[in-house]
Amino acid sequence: MASIQSGKIAYLIRGLLLPEKYGILFDRQTFPLKHLSLEKRLNYIFQGIRSVYNPWNGFGIPPVLQIEPVNDCNLRCRTCAFGTGLIRRPPEAMPFDLYKSIIDQVASRVSLMAFWAWGEPFAHEEACDMIRYAKDSGLLVHTSTNGHFFTTAAEARRVIDSGLDSIILCVDGLDQKTYETYRVRGQLEKVLTSTENLVTEKRRLGKATPTITLRFLVMKHNEHQVEAFKAMAREMGVDALSLRLPAVQREKVNLEKTLAPRLMSIGGDSGKKKQKGTQIWRPSSAPCSRPLANLTIFSNGDVVLCENDYNAEFSPGNASRNRIRDILSSRKAKALLEAFRRNPESLPFCRNCDKHDLKGDRLNIYHRKIEKETSA
Repeated sequence: MASIQSGKIAYLIRGLLLPEKYGILFDRQTFPLKHLSLEKRLNYIFQGIRSVYNPWNGFGIPPVLQIEPVNDCNLRCRTCAFGTGLIRRPPEAMPFDLYKSIIDQVASRVSLMAFWAWGEPFAHEEACDMIRYAKDSGLLVHTSTNGHFFTTAAEARRVIDSGLDSIILCVDGLDQKTYETYRVRGQLEKVLTSTENLVTEKRRLGKATPTITLRFLVMKHNEHQVEAFKAMAREMGVDALSLRLPAVQREKVNLEKTLAPRLMSIGGDSGKKKQKGTQIWRPSSAPCSRPLANLTIFSNGDVVLCENDYNAEFSPGNASRNRIRDILSSRKAKALLEAFRRNPESLPFCRNCDKHDLKGDRLNIYHRKIEKETSA
């Protein structure tokens, strides 16, 4: 353990001294440190040291801000906490004034904003304006979407013009029947049209960002389409693809027999496994650091240690009523962090996460650049 801790500290220090060679790994993507201010890089290092030695002292701001723009969605995905009806919070879009207040409070320290939690981020009418505000405040911005909201060139252009750094679009089947098996109420044609529009507008505008990634949740009913998905992604001209396993169980919702793919055991050893050249990442066995790495704030302003506390039952405070620094340094926040470090089984969202392979700081995704094919 000591060697792991010292290795982590050494990596953090190298990131400070050589920012052009290092980046923040989130969602299996690397976001470069070189564009960040010295203050942000120092905060990144201090938070890393804090996570090793004293995680409950309330010092500093997590380097990743996870914002839930809205806890509502047009789909009903079969093991999503929203899609299965497990979220009891009423649907609510984050007011723009609250959002700006959050950004203003943390912009000098936060490096990256993850623009989603439970719900479809682009269901918020001001989603692109929110992204632009974060970009103008000096944050890197990454998001994930079901891809139903950019079916016109104008809608796609708004996303590109927002300054977004990275976007993932989820395509879990290559025909409507396969796709809607998991993405209930979804329309595959809209997702593919949205993807094509983003790629086209990005090229037309001559923009380097956002990185456009297609994601494929590998499940029993679609695993036979993995290779065809790779070929389609190349043909569409996206920047990257990712394969990952689904969460097959949340609380009493258990779809392991229905969704778990045959080519990989959900409950097997952690790490990378191969089947006929296909690489799929599953949750890491490394200690989780999400409460220390992510500042997660739901659409009503509730601050939570982890997005898997999806009903905010263990929220140390609300950003619409208290300053974020006061919330993070409160007695309740410190007690929750101490429980997370010393006895995570005492927290239901940690206990459920560990039992059902949901943990891993989003490190359970295989991500790679798609090589451009050249003609002979």
